[in-house]
Amino acid sequence: MSDERPNDLTIGLLGTEVPKNSPMVRWNDGHTTILPAVYDGHDINLCDAVDIPIIKYLAQCPVSLPDSKYVVHFSMKDLPTHDILDSISESLSQNKPVVIRGIGNHYVGEELTAEFLDKYYAISPNRAVWVHDVKARAMDHTRVTQAGLLKDFFKSMKDPGAIQCVLDIPLAQASLPDALKNLDHGLVHGWNHTTYDVPISSKVHPENFTVKGWAILHHAGFLTYPHHDAEGSLTWARMEVGVKFWVVFWPKDRHDDRKHLQEIAIRLGNFTENEDWIRAHCDVEVITLYPGDVLIMPPAQVHAVYTPVASFATGGHFYHYGCMHLTEISRYLDVSSGDCLTNQMLHNALETFRRMMIGIPRLSPRIRMSGGL
Repeated sequence: MSDERPNDLTIGLLGTEVPKNSPMVRWNDGHTTILPAVYDGHDINLCDAVDIPIIKYLAQCPVSLPDSKYVVHFSMKDLPTHDILDSISESLSQNKPVVIRGIGNHYVGEELTAEFLDKYYAISPNRAVWVHDVKARAMDHTRVTQAGLLKDFFKSMKDPGAIQCVLDIPLAQASLPDALKNLDHGLVHGWNHTTYDVPISSKVHPENFTVKGWAILHHAGFLTYPHHDAEGSLTWARMEVGVKFWVVFWPKDRHDDRKHLQEIAIRLGNFTENEDWIRAHCDVEVITLYPGDVLIMPPAQVHAVYTPVASFATGGHFYHYGCMHLTEISRYLDVSSGDCLTNQMLHNALETFRRMMIGIPRLSPRIRMSGGL
């Protein structure tokens, strides 16, 4: 990757990573990208029915800019200030995603290969993974994954007939950037502050500690459908290689009406039949993430992601005392309609919540709870 950011994101893809005749779309921020194309035995593009209409809609949505009323934008130069965590925490507690430009790693000139991941992230080419496949999803949405090895995923990256991703690459050594690490209240306060008084004496699910770091890997042209992340967690993501259009949705009104929030999430999950309703009831912004950019989303944030070029990102989940009112709403959505609203289930939430509750009497007075308590 170079520091240049060309608007034409189709260069070098046609005929090598995607079909030569792949359709294209121009985004509201000036980028041109391919539209996904995987064909059946009758030369019908299986992405025409669902993926392409969604992407065309996303491409028309407004760009998230620094003056956004929904998203708070920072840059790397903001991070040395002593009160940056307070500002980020306040934004997240108000249900506003936070973007920080230029904070992560940026390996200039490195191509995204299995060797690259092995060299910089200790992700072995022989790692076993679950591969999500667009063609399989289009033919049967209940059977979208297959077991494979990471090196085979990279081989198929150069197959114009395949569009795939790996959503869950455990990366326990990854964590929030150093300047942001204390945002993870589940670990910093829940676990760190309670094991002296309440030692760990029973089985504890490893996800309490491992989901703080993971990686995701995508071929060019992969659309992640609208969803929210499960179990009431906050999510952070850092672009390492490539580009992503991260699209976030909010209700135009009735922001505290959980039935309305549930309806929005469900309708977004069946976009092609509800596009007119979504246009009437949702505000939307597109956050374009480049290498080095970090995005932090509050709980229950419904979002879709389009990956126009082969990309690699790291990220993780965490909890925050100031966002527990949003965590409760997110978990309500999980219980009421979870199967159609999220792309991955977690298994550690209640154990971390118990630790966070036990830790409340010992909290620093600097820590603000939900609602400013």
